[in-house]
Amino acid sequence: MPSWRFACVIHPFEKEQTPNTGVVVARYALESAVLPPVTETLPFAELVRRALIRNRAETSHSEAIIGKTVAGVPLAGHRHAHYLAADEDGDGRLDHVTVYAPCGFDHGDLEALVALRFIYRRGPEPDIRMVLLGIGARADFANACVFACASRWRSASPFSLPRFATRGARGRPRLRDLPEAQLRRELMLRGFPEPVRIERIGGYIVGGLMFRWSDFHVERRNGTRGHGLAGFEIEFAEPVAGPIALGFGCHFGLGLFLPVE
Repeated sequence: MPSWRFACVIHPFEKEQTPNTGVVVARYALESAVLPPVTETLPFAELVRRALIRNRAETSHSEAIIGKTVAGVPLAGHRHAHYLAADEDGDGRLDHVTVYAPCGFDHGDLEALVALRFIYRRGPEPDIRMVLLGIGARADFANACVFACASRWRSASPFSLPRFATRGARGRPRLRDLPEAQLRRELMLRGFPEPVRIERIGGYIVGGLMFRWSDFHVERRNGTRGHGLAGFEIEFAEPVAGPIALGFGCHFGLGLFLPVE
C-alpha cells in the first residue's frame, strides 16, 4: 500500500476536540467466503452501525456511534461516526471498514468497537468476520487510503444529491442545484478548498468492469434517500487530507472519494 505521508492541507476535522481517550478511528479488515459487492456499501455500513449499537445496549447512550442525542434528535456538523466501507484492493468487493468519528469515542464506545467480531447476514449470504486492525488517532492510520493526502480524488460510491433540484422558469434545474454545484457546496461546508477541476464520471470502474451509480443500493433502512446520483473525479490545487465523504448517506459510505494514485 502506498504511503501518503507528505505535505497536505489539514483535514478540517483535525482541530476538533475529542474525549479523553483520544481515539477517533477504528479500522477493520473484512473476511468471508463471499465479501459484499461495492454496490452494497450503504446497507453493509448500516449493519455495522446496528451491531455497534447492540454492543452498547447495556451501557450509556453513545452520540458518537448513534448520531443522535439521547432524546433522538439527529446531530448536526457531521462529527459523529462515519461507517466507511470500501473496496481497497480494487476487486469490486468491500474489504475494509473505517469507523471515523471526529468527535471522538469514549470508553464505552471503545469496548463496543473492540467487541465487534462478526456481521451476521440473513439468508444464504455468509457472515462477515470483522478483524480489528487498530484503534487510535487519524495520524495512526496515515497509510489507509481513506485518510490519504492527495490532489486527485475519485468517487468510489455514488454522490447522492442532498438537495432537490428546483426548476427555473423554463423547467430546467437551477444552476445551484446541479450535481457539480451541490458537490462544491458540500466541500465548502466541510471546510475543503475549492477544487480546480471537477469531471463527472459514470460509475466505479475496477478491472475493466463498471458498476454504474444506478447499480448501488442507495436507500436507507428507514426509507430515506437522496435526490439523484452522480460521480466525479475532483482535483485540488494542492493535496488535501481525507476522508472525503459527501452528500446524503455520507455517514454510511455514500459519496466516498478515494485518492487517484
